[in-house]
Amino acid sequence: MVTRRKRRSVAVPEQPSGSLAIQIPPEKAEPASMGNVLMMVVPMLGSTGVMVFMALQNNGNSRSMLMGGGMLVAMLGMVGFNMYRQFSQYRTRVVTQRREYLSYLAETRESVRKVAKKQRAYYNWVYPDPDALVTLAANGSRLWSREGGTYDLFAFRYGSGTQPLGLIFERPPIDPMTEMDVVCLSAMERFIDVHDHTDNVGKFLYLGDYSHIEVAGEGEAVYDEMRAIMMHLACFIDPSKLKIAVLCSADRLGEWEWVKWMPQARSSTVRDAVGPGRMISTDPAELAEMIGTDIAMRGAFQFGDEIPAYPHLLLVCDGAEFPPSSPFGSLAGVKGVTIMSRAREWTPMKSHTTLRLLIHPNPDRKGADVVDVVTMDTMPEQAFADRLTAVQAEAIARRMTPFATQQNLEEADTPVGRSDESRQKDLMELVGIGDIRDFDPEKQWRRREGRERLAAPFAVTPEGAPVVLDIKESAQQGMGPHGLLIGATGSGKSEVLRTLVLALALTHSPEQLNLVLVDFKGGATFAGMSDLPHVSAMISNLESELSLVDRMQDALQGEMVRRQEVLRQAGNYANVSDYEADRIAGKHDFPPLPALFIVLDEFTEMLMAKPEFGEVFIMIGRLGRSLSVHLLLASQKMDLGKARGLESHLSYRIALKTFTENDSREVLGIPDAAKLPPLPGSGFLKAGGDGLVRFRASYVAAPPPARTLASISEASTAGAPSAPIEILPFTVAPVITREDTLGEKEEVDQNQEIVLAGDEVWADMSEMDIAVAKMKGKGYPAHQVWLPPLETPDTFATLMPDLRPDPELGFVSRAWRESGTLRVPLGTVDLPLEQRRETLVLDLSGAGGNFAIVGGPQTGKSTALRTVVQALSLTYTPQEVQFYVMDFGGGTFAGFAGAPHVAGVATRDTTEVRTRMLAEIAAIMDDRERYFGKNAIDSMDTYRRGRLEGRYDDGYGDVFLVVDGWGALRSEFDSLDREVTTMMSRGLSLGVHLIVSASRWMDFRSEAQDLFGSRLELHTANPKESIVNREGAARIPKGRPGRGIDMAGHEMMIGLPRADAEQDPTTVSEGVAYTIKKIREHLVAGEGPKLRLLPEMITVDEILAQLPEQQTLPTGGGDMILGVEESRLGPLMFNTRAESHLYLFGDSKTGKSTFLRSIMKEITRLYTPDQAKIIALDMRRSLMSDMPQDYVLRYLTNHQAAMKDLRDTAEFLRKRLPGPDVTAEQIRERSWWKGPELWILVDDYDLAITTSGNPLAELVDLLPQAGDIGLHVILTRRMGGAARASFEKVLQMMGDLAVTGILLSGNPSEGAIINGVKPRRAIPGRAQVIHRDLGVVSAQMASTPPHRG
Repeated sequence: MVTRRKRRSVAVPEQPSGSLAIQIPPEKAEPASMGNVLMMVVPMLGSTGVMVFMALQNNGNSRSMLMGGGMLVAMLGMVGFNMYRQFSQYRTRVVTQRREYLSYLAETRESVRKVAKKQRAYYNWVYPDPDALVTLAANGSRLWSREGGTYDLFAFRYGSGTQPLGLIFERPPIDPMTEMDVVCLSAMERFIDVHDHTDNVGKFLYLGDYSHIEVAGEGEAVYDEMRAIMMHLACFIDPSKLKIAVLCSADRLGEWEWVKWMPQARSSTVRDAVGPGRMISTDPAELAEMIGTDIAMRGAFQFGDEIPAYPHLLLVCDGAEFPPSSPFGSLAGVKGVTIMSRAREWTPMKSHTTLRLLIHPNPDRKGADVVDVVTMDTMPEQAFADRLTAVQAEAIARRMTPFATQQNLEEADTPVGRSDESRQKDLMELVGIGDIRDFDPEKQWRRREGRERLAAPFAVTPEGAPVVLDIKESAQQGMGPHGLLIGATGSGKSEVLRTLVLALALTHSPEQLNLVLVDFKGGATFAGMSDLPHVSAMISNLESELSLVDRMQDALQGEMVRRQEVLRQAGNYANVSDYEADRIAGKHDFPPLPALFIVLDEFTEMLMAKPEFGEVFIMIGRLGRSLSVHLLLASQKMDLGKARGLESHLSYRIALKTFTENDSREVLGIPDAAKLPPLPGSGFLKAGGDGLVRFRASYVAAPPPARTLASISEASTAGAPSAPIEILPFTVAPVITREDTLGEKEEVDQNQEIVLAGDEVWADMSEMDIAVAKMKGKGYPAHQVWLPPLETPDTFATLMPDLRPDPELGFVSRAWRESGTLRVPLGTVDLPLEQRRETLVLDLSGAGGNFAIVGGPQTGKSTALRTVVQALSLTYTPQEVQFYVMDFGGGTFAGFAGAPHVAGVATRDTTEVRTRMLAEIAAIMDDRERYFGKNAIDSMDTYRRGRLEGRYDDGYGDVFLVVDGWGALRSEFDSLDREVTTMMSRGLSLGVHLIVSASRWMDFRSEAQDLFGSRLELHTANPKESIVNREGAARIPKGRPGRGIDMAGHEMMIGLPRADAEQDPTTVSEGVAYTIKKIREHLVAGEGPKLRLLPEMITVDEILAQLPEQQTLPTGGGDMILGVEESRLGPLMFNTRAESHLYLFGDSKTGKSTFLRSIMKEITRLYTPDQAKIIALDMRRSLMSDMPQDYVLRYLTNHQAAMKDLRDTAEFLRKRLPGPDVTAEQIRERSWWKGPELWILVDDYDLAITTSGNPLAELVDLLPQAGDIGLHVILTRRMGGAARASFEKVLQMMGDLAVTGILLSGNPSEGAIINGVKPRRAIPGRAQVIHRDLGVVSAQMASTPPHRG
């Protein structure tokens, strides 16, 4: 059998169509009218006349005459110039509009010429010159390429001539009253006349329109025309759709001898020794017998009949005719038959279905004849006649003969068997590989070309004929590239899909065919096929996880892009066919690019769940031809409305038994599929216009048939001749030989079942399972389009493969240290579009130094933050990175408490740790800013380099504030998020980073969102709130902690914070402990700095011991120690010369009296008894035993005494007020008065105020000038009612003077007490100090226990 040679495929030219609107020519330009000229000339001449008259009135003054003459000349010159300008503008306007329109026509002419070139290519392709038919037949790639069932199937070329241009020119509407520019109008007319047609292209007619074709003329030119028509039809129409018979006189029989080689001239009813009879005869009765009665009995020819499903007959008569009694001799003709004869004389035409071609010489064209086309209903047309000699016709026919295989001839000769709708055939027998147990893919796979490529039988007709599915595109004589399969439940849809896939896999190696098998519902359609070497992707159970549908969409799009890129890199190939042809020829060394067959079951269910996936189908439908990507969509019922345009790309349809007749009509156009018998695998195949083919598919889920002697004998003798070879003549006349008598052989039961050695291995296995096992691991491995979804999180054992103890750095990854500053791996990024995965890298070195991760509850936010901390800990030493952790996520960071890199961990209930943490970070930033300025460090990068070189070190490296639960920080702690945001706005330039997690982006204020240059998103309840990628956020699966999207919208999975190989998320705590233990065991320089907290109790002496020797002023006073402030854990000072007063609020037992005892102790330290005196107002006598007697001026315990003594004190202090004679120097040195400074200490100020008055009211007017007169007022009050009491005169004055206020522990419900600050619960002595310069400072007030004497 001869197969068609595979040529480099060329895209089929397209027939241009459409219309082109010609722009209207410009109107004729209007010249300047004389009216416009006169409107300018007359006034000027009038003015000139006036000037001349005035000159003449000056009694002959020569100067006046000269001026008048000059004005006259100037006026006349201006008139002449303006006239010339108007006429010049007219000429310019005319030239410009003509040039523009002619330029437009020139541009349009180029476009029209391209259209004409395409049209000429189309006609040369579809209706080639007769001289090209020899090459076309020899090549075989386009032989019989026309599809059946279409009107233009029987179009034939009869000559060449002029055809209208496919692009219709639309003339512009021109108003008859409008005068157009004559040059432009004539140019447009010439343009249309020249370009509205294409010359010297094929002229064609339709064979099915005519019952008779009469060719008239003289000489051999008539036969040349007849041969050209016959061979044009024979080259393009399959022998099963066209039959050609010749009836000629005896003297003309030799001239038609060549017809015997034509496959279309083989009889379907008569055979001889060399095969079917050749339908060439001089006897009408003999020829009618070879034609067959089924054609003769079709009925009379009727114009307009649809193209019949049976073959059309072209009956050629030359010198002989059928008798009038024969159907072929009737004037009406026969349905589906066209009789072409030579008309030897011109007679009147009697039939409307008769075509007459008159051939005559052309005097204007040397060597070419002219053919006139004449019918009764149309005006005659003329063209140049085609010529094809008998030698050329025989050459074409001989080249077609090898392609008409014996199998095709036998199909036309005799029926395969009686019709049996339940007939089914074993797939292995259909594909011709024998018993599947003996299948050897490496030996039996061969490269398939031509019609065999991408074609495989999968079923048989009721008569037993094989049914082949050819998924090639129609330009390559296939049915594809895309198709549809519909079948109701129980119709055998899944089995048919398995059979199709297995048939293609058995006949094609993975180098030629790859498979993508998709089952939306997760059934058993493709179960067991994943081991096929052809499988590029096996995707199942998409219904339960719709996000995988989007992933599959990316994977398919990625494969399309990959194929386009391979074609581009290999040499800008237009399609895969050219690429593969050149690869096999050795023109490039790029890898094979096999066809990709995508089989998708339950596609309508997928489109209902994901309607946007229809765009992928349409993209594959549009680009699949050139990229060799083929699509088969299967479902239970048809619903292409959801695919929005996909139907136009589906070339073949397979319908099994459907639920309803409407479902059948939607697929096939007829209701027959709903009436199919309940036999699984029964259905119809509709490919193009070939009509319907009834079939029943093979069943591959059953064990292979038992071996028999007959099957073994057939396999062992395959290809051996059963009789002696005899060479016979091939003539027009029948060839007759004697029967060969064969000797009798002993009869043996050929159906006896036998078992060969090794068959027990395949026992209880189906044919499909055996085939898959035989092919597993064989051939060229398929390119993997689909990578498994991210399911199992990585650990640092895989993310950092070089993680090991380092003698210089500890337990770190050298590779990641060297990859860049603060670049660490966090997990894995899934890139289905690029068909690969890569490491998720977090880069905190630049603008992305602050990191935020957002996700709903139980999505892995806390684990992600722990992974970030662990990744940095495994890359840098504790001296290079430090972490301050605020854990509001339920204690997930408990395992990191005490870790070498972690300075401290704060939780909801450790308020002091939290505030101290922020204070320390703020202090680090302030100190580092000063350090940078002092050492001329311009950036953090410079500091990092200098620190590695040992030139710089401020005690800290890169500092990270980790907040797990930003929403809790914002909602539970007033304004704390604003404080962090403000502080961190300058953090990156100082090496301080913010790493946070939140439930949603709305938890961040707008100014806070701008801080985060690095962002990740996990699953959220509302994907529309995503600020990274809304579509990507919607694809994140629910209930998969750690799954999310990165900054680019790619899906990713964050790894676990552990360095062991265990990937179980439920044992993360053990993994964290193991990792921290490994880090601690291999520390080189010790642990990093830890968070220092305020002490719960500290004395003045302990504070002084930590400070250098304090200097007191000569006149007494200086820095009075109140306690320890939080930001730097340094002393909280009260400078007695810069500040005069203090007031304190606190609940009972929180340290109010202790505060006053500490004040008295500091007074005794900073002053001598002569330099300071104390007046104490102590209603509860709590300070009685602690008063320093040498310093006490008054100790007041009742209200009446206090009123009197403080009134006297006020009178005394007023005398110290500076008078008019005090100098500036005295003011500066405070030397205009002498005496001790007066300290008024009030404990329980609320008890001192009664209805009788306030003892301190007399001092209110002195408080602003207290610094000048040596007055200090320090009072304490209980917290209850403090907000209301702040409106009392003394406290209000202190507030106006911005006196430092102190809040000890109190009930926050009291509200804002001092400058909007609310009290909070705290241990005794823990205070909030509200200072006018420092703001709000947390501190532990010094403890001075009462004297027990």
